[in-house]
Amino acid sequence: MSKMAKQLRSVVKILTVSNAPDYEQPWQTHGPVSSTGSGAIIMTKRGLRVITNGHVVQNQVFVEVRRSGESKKYVAEVEGVSHECDLALLRIRKEEFFEGAEPIEFGTLPLLGDSVTVCGYPIGGDRLSITQGVVSRIEVSAYAHSQRPLLSIQIDAAVNAGNSGGPVFQGNKLIGIAFQSLDESQNIAYAIALPIVQHFLRDLEAGRPALFPSLGVVWQRLESESLRRSLGIRPADGGVLVVRVAYGSTAWGHLQEGDVLLAIDGGAIGRDGTVELRAGELIDHSHKITLKHVDDPIVLTTLRDKKIFDIKLKLERPALLVLEDQYDVDPTYFVYGGLLFAPLSRDYLKSWGHEWFKSAPNELITIYETKIRTPERQEVIILQKVLADRVNQGYHEYENHVVASVNGTQVANMRHMVTLIESDTGPFITIGLEDGQRITLDRQKAHERGAVILDRYNLRFDRSKDLRQASGKAGAKKKPRPAKA
Repeated sequence: MSKMAKQLRSVVKILTVSNAPDYEQPWQTHGPVSSTGSGAIIMTKRGLRVITNGHVVQNQVFVEVRRSGESKKYVAEVEGVSHECDLALLRIRKEEFFEGAEPIEFGTLPLLGDSVTVCGYPIGGDRLSITQGVVSRIEVSAYAHSQRPLLSIQIDAAVNAGNSGGPVFQGNKLIGIAFQSLDESQNIAYAIALPIVQHFLRDLEAGRPALFPSLGVVWQRLESESLRRSLGIRPADGGVLVVRVAYGSTAWGHLQEGDVLLAIDGGAIGRDGTVELRAGELIDHSHKITLKHVDDPIVLTTLRDKKIFDIKLKLERPALLVLEDQYDVDPTYFVYGGLLFAPLSRDYLKSWGHEWFKSAPNELITIYETKIRTPERQEVIILQKVLADRVNQGYHEYENHVVASVNGTQVANMRHMVTLIESDTGPFITIGLEDGQRITLDRQKAHERGAVILDRYNLRFDRSKDLRQASGKAGAKKKPRPAKA
């Protein structure tokens, strides 16, 4: 048996039953759904494991695997997952699953034009499928699963539903993990590049979450000669202009609006925001940051007030105002007097359907696309809807409003809002909305009607589990009904 044929025996079909949360009714789920994907057997410091995409096992409640050429399925556990880079590592406790398997060896980052082979279990059949193509492009691009820009390999081999998580070979070496394709184009598919895979595995081996750091700045290219001269940039230098800095990010308190980033760890940034990947190849400068791990040091060469100096920072994870897609966690929510509050998230925006970016309210889309965290606001809280009751009569049609304040105090985040409401002792609670409108409830009546509202709308708790844990309170519960004979 050839080396490649042995490697194919280590390609795995993954069968997942998942149960995704319902962000419109955040106290419930959509119900179980079955899906399939692909994976590859690799050797880790903990032993043989199966690597696949994070989205193959997202919101999983039960996972099975089956090797190529075999008929028996085995139960698998998700040992580690990073939805940020769309990777997951599965453990199969029954050692017989791996009998005769050769772990797939890692290669290196390929070159443009290199031939590659994609293996997996796409739709159209039940057994292993192989497609071939070439490397078309290597660049930083947004991963569809998380919207995080990370290093990816574009290939022209066919990648279809079910291929996700399957290995991409150059010869008999793994150079990437298939994970997405471009629906509106032909022969454009993508693989997670090997440096990202190795970063993920190093984090898991170190016993820490697999996270990718970010500077937390909004930047502008410096291709205008007039702008460059006004900032005092030398002709031989490149650099990018810092436009905004997110509160709580790596750069917060260190970089300022108007600074010019000239280099990262001594590697020059071009005026278009690129750095050198290899000789003759350029890539977005964020790649130099995401190659590192959270808490790693980094040195930024900066121009401020026409003076150049170095800043040494400790890298942090992204500090986002509006969370990107979340998986394997329950949505955050809080119900008070029948008012349903939740942080604005991409998951909630996606409840408007496949073209949510066109269908969702313009105000929410604008916040998602243009706003960043500030000391005054770390989350955007929205009044999703009103669960109709006599205590909130007159407000039943209110939905998807941005919350600005509680009794005149600006709301910073969800926990802050809950604290403001529950610590108030006045006769009324007034919720100030971003558009200037107000919702005022009688505090005593809201308290009295709480259990009735929960019972009517079949809520077990008035708040999500994370808020109950954070406050140390059980939260209001609906009263149990007498058992029927």
